[in-house]
Amino acid sequence: MEVASRRADQLPLSAGEAMIAAYAARALGDLEAEELFLAGVAAGGGSDLDQLADVLTATLIQTADSERAAELAIPAFGRDTSWPVREAAAEATIAALAAGITPERRISVEAAARRLPRSLRRRLELALALSDEEQGRQALDQLLVASTRDLAALQAAEALSAFEALTPSERWRIASTLYRHALYNRAASIFDELDDIRDRSIPSDELAFLRGRCAFRGERWSEAIAWYQKALSRSRTAERRAVMEVHIARCYELSGEMDAAVEAAQRAVRLKTTDERRLFLARLRLRRDEPDLAAQGISRLKSRKYRAQGEVMLAVDALRRGDRASALGRLERMQQRPWAGPAAVLAAELSFRDGDAEDTLAHLERAAGVLDEFWGILARDLMMRLGQLEVEDWRRRSELEVDGAEGRSRWLALGRWAALEPDQEVLAVIRQRVEVELGWAQHNGIPEFEPGLAAELWNIGLESEGARWDPSGFPRSDSVASTWSATRFLDFGFPRRATRVADGAWRQAGSEVPSRAMPPDVRQALYPFPEPDLVRSSAATGKVDWSLLAAVAREESRWDAHALSAVGARGLVQLMPATAIAVAARVGAPEPTRDDLFDPRISLELGAVELGRLVEVFGGRRAPAVAAYNAGEAQAKLWLDQCGVGCNEALYLMNISFASTRAYTADVLSAATVYAEMDPADVEISDRISSLPGALRLVPANSQSLR
Repeated sequence: MEVASRRADQLPLSAGEAMIAAYAARALGDLEAEELFLAGVAAGGGSDLDQLADVLTATLIQTADSERAAELAIPAFGRDTSWPVREAAAEATIAALAAGITPERRISVEAAARRLPRSLRRRLELALALSDEEQGRQALDQLLVASTRDLAALQAAEALSAFEALTPSERWRIASTLYRHALYNRAASIFDELDDIRDRSIPSDELAFLRGRCAFRGERWSEAIAWYQKALSRSRTAERRAVMEVHIARCYELSGEMDAAVEAAQRAVRLKTTDERRLFLARLRLRRDEPDLAAQGISRLKSRKYRAQGEVMLAVDALRRGDRASALGRLERMQQRPWAGPAAVLAAELSFRDGDAEDTLAHLERAAGVLDEFWGILARDLMMRLGQLEVEDWRRRSELEVDGAEGRSRWLALGRWAALEPDQEVLAVIRQRVEVELGWAQHNGIPEFEPGLAAELWNIGLESEGARWDPSGFPRSDSVASTWSATRFLDFGFPRRATRVADGAWRQAGSEVPSRAMPPDVRQALYPFPEPDLVRSSAATGKVDWSLLAAVAREESRWDAHALSAVGARGLVQLMPATAIAVAARVGAPEPTRDDLFDPRISLELGAVELGRLVEVFGGRRAPAVAAYNAGEAQAKLWLDQCGVGCNEALYLMNISFASTRAYTADVLSAATVYAEMDPADVEISDRISSLPGALRLVPANSQSLR
C-alpha cells in the first residue's frame, strides 16, 4: 500500500496496479484509500477493470453519495457485463434509491432497468416502487400483476398490505402471493374475506382452489375437499373441472378414503381423458388391490412414457403381492428410459435370489449403460454379492471388450465397465484408462483464458476475485479446462459454481462414463464438502447421519450459504422461515430471523434437527424421510404405505409418484453414499445402501412372500 501510494504520487499506476492497491486498502480497512485507487483504475481507460472499479466505488459510496453511486452503477446494467457485476450494480443502485436520488437520476434508473435480466430488474423495480411516494402503491400492485412467484413479489405484497382501504383486486394479489410463498394461514384469512365479495377482477374458481390448497398444505383434508368442490362448481371448462376432481381424489387418498378417491379419479378421466389421469386412476386401483382393473387402464395409455411408468407400477405392485414371476416378466421387458436401468437392477435382484448368477449378470450388464448414481450404487452392491469367479470372469470380458474397441465404442465400453465395477483398486485402473482416452497427460499448466475481466484479474494476481466477478470468463473449452476451472472455484470458496462447471466437464468428456471413473478433481468438485466440522457437529445435535445432512445441503443449495429460492427458502439446507421458526421453537433455540438462515451454523443445525425428526418419524428409514423433506410427511407416508411390507430404499423410490421428488430422493441418497465413501474412516451409518449385504433385497430375510 505504501509503495503504491508513493508510486502514484510520481507516476500514475496502471489499471492493474491500482486495482491491486485498492484491494490492499480494503484489506487494511482504509476505505478512503480504496476509493482513491479505484478512481485510478477507472481513469486508466480501455480495460475490463474499469467497469468493475466503478461498481466497487458505487458500492462504497451508495449511502454517502447516492447520486454518484447510481451514476457509476447504471452503465454496468448491460448484457456485456458479467452477472455478478450486474447484480452488484443493481444492489448499489437499490441502496442509492433508499438513500435518495434526484428525480432526473431516478428517470435514468427507470430507463436503464430494462437492460437488466428479469430477476434483477424486478428487484430494482421494487426499490423504485418503495421509494416513490406518489406512484408507489400502483407500482407495487403492478409488480404483483406481473408475477407473484419471486421474492420481489413477496416484499411488494408485504409493502402493499400496509396501505389503507385496499381494493379487492389488491387484496387478491396479496393473498395469491402469500400462498405462493407458503404463508398459507395468512393467505387463507384473506381468501375467506374475499369469497364473500363479488368482484369481476377476482376469478372465483381460482380463489376457491387456492383456499383449498391452503387447507391441503395444512393436511386438513375435509376442509380442502369442501373448497375444491366449491371451485369445481364454479369452473367453466371440462379441463378445469377434471383438475379439481384430481385434487379431490388426492385428498380422499391421503385421508384413507380409497373408494371416494377412485370415484373422484374416475370422474376426472370421464371429464377430460389424459394419460396422466388414467395413470393416476390406475395407481389408486393398485392401492385398492385391483391389479386387473389397473392393468386395463394402463393398456389404454397412448404415450410410451406413461405406458412405461404404468408397467413399472404393475411390476412393483406384483412384488408387493408376492407375484415374482409377473414382476420379473414386466421388468425384463422394460426398455424405456428412465425406467430401463432401475427395472434391470430389480430384475437382477430377483434372479440373484433365485440363485441364478448368469441371469443376474445379464440383467446388470443390460443396465450398465443407463444407470444413474443411485441405481449404479445398488447394481455394484449386487456385484459384490456375486461369487468371486463370476465377477472375475465378467471383469475379464469387460477388459477384453475395451481392448478390442476403438473410438466411441471404446469409451462406451469403459463406461459400462466402470458402472458395475465394485473393486476400488480396479476402478483406479479404469480411471487411468479414462484419462488416457481424454488425453489428460498432454495437458499441463493453466489453460488459456479468453480476453475479459476474469483474465485481467487473474493476470494481476487477484485470482479469487476473477472467480467472484467473472466466473463465465474462466476456461471451459474442453473437459480438462473445465475441470481446472471447477477446481479453482472450489479452492476459492464457490462450491455451487464448482459443481456446475464440474458437471459440464463430465458431460464434455462424455457422461456415458460415470463420474466415479473420472479424474479425482471432477468427482471432488461434483461432491464438495466445504463445512465438514460444522456438518458433523450439527448432525450429532440433530441425531442424523452426517453424510445424509451433507447430501441434503448439496442437493438443496450446492453448498451456497447465501442461496435464496424464488419462494424464499434460504441457506445451505433451504429452510423456509416459518419452518425454521417452528424447528427452533421445538428445541428451545432462539427464533431465527430470515437473515439468520444464511448463517451456515444456524442453517445446518436447524436442518439437522428437522431431518433427524423425519428419520425418527419413519422408523430410521432414510428414503421416506428425504422424500418428506421435499414433498411433506403426509405424501411420504402414503408412498410408504403403498410400498408395503418389506419396503426398502429401491422399492420406495419406485413408488414415489412425483418425478421431481423421486429424482431428489435418489440424488440425496446416492450423494450420502458418495460422501461416506469419500471419508470411510468416519462412517457411522447404519443403513448405507452399499455397505449392507443385500441392501437391495426386496423383502426382509425372514419374509416368505417372494420366495
